[in-house]
Amino acid sequence: MLTTQQVVDQACSDAARIKRFVQRREAFLDALDWTMLTCEQVHEAAMLDFMLEDDRAEALQRVSMAESLAAMGLPLVPTFIRYNPFPRPWHAEWATLAN
Repeated sequence: MLTTQQVVDQACSDAARIKRFVQRREAFLDALDWTMLTCEQVHEAAMLDFMLEDDRAEALQRVSMAESLAAMGLPLVPTFIRYNPFPRPWHAEWATLAN
């Protein structure tokens, strides 16, 4: 059984993981020659940016909620606090979402 602090740390770790992914992605996108991409590829990149912004906001919300619940002395359930956005384009299930 995880302690309350470990659950809060997991939520913080999830938020940090998404932040690092966004930073690495921005560096990658800066290196791209956007003139070589199709309009659809540019659109998909922009849509993923919006999804990642939402993911980051949701993860930060979960951190705030976990810290608030911990401050009140309430028990935390790790599976509820963990934030794992799904599916995303790098998941195989993404292909099943028809346009």
